[in-house]
Amino acid sequence: MVTAVASAPQRRRSAQSHVAVLRAASELAGRQGYASTSIEEIAAEAGVGKQTIYRWWPNKAALFIEVYGRLVPPDLVADDTGTLAGDLEALLSRLSHLYVNTPAGNILSGLIAEAQTEQSLAEQLHDAYVVPRRAIVHSIFARAAARREFALPDDPDFASDLISGAVWFRLLLGTRHLDGKFKRQLVDTVLRGVSLVARDSSAKQKAARDDRKVAC
Repeated sequence: MVTAVASAPQRRRSAQSHVAVLRAASELAGRQGYASTSIEEIAAEAGVGKQTIYRWWPNKAALFIEVYGRLVPPDLVADDTGTLAGDLEALLSRLSHLYVNTPAGNILSGLIAEAQTEQSLAEQLHDAYVVPRRAIVHSIFARAAARREFALPDDPDFASDLISGAVWFRLLLGTRHLDGKFKRQLVDTVLRGVSLVARDSSAKQKAARDDRKVAC
């Protein structure tokens, strides 16, 4: 049995078309937003047939999740500034830069809005955005714990969600730039809250140990 294998020129054309579609989608979203961009427009801009796009992506959301992942890599490196607050503010600064200077802000806000009525998209966003962002914030807290600056929170994912929630709120209201005051207030509030929760948890654990001692 002979298996058909794409020739080198065909593979190159496919790769070039793939890149062209991603570029077209990114440029159109940057100019007119996610919601206003159609698969037909992307195909025309990229110089490919609509069915070519649907052969690689099942729908517009799946295509833009890949575009967003290339603009904002899931393994975005968190800068080591020497302090926990500085590291978190640096992460926010990098995200702000991407939201302002690339189509990433338009794409993410559009995907979030559409996810409100599309459960499958909400799940894709969770895997493509939330999980990697939690990992980045967790690494920042772990680095602070390693230098004995700040105890690792019992639930670093919750701290990450607090930060993302505040950023998403501004993003959905059309605010792409995260100014210095906002970044400092957000980081200070989150760290203060995490510290209070940690102290409360420690106090409860100590009280429980004391109760056990008395019972003995």
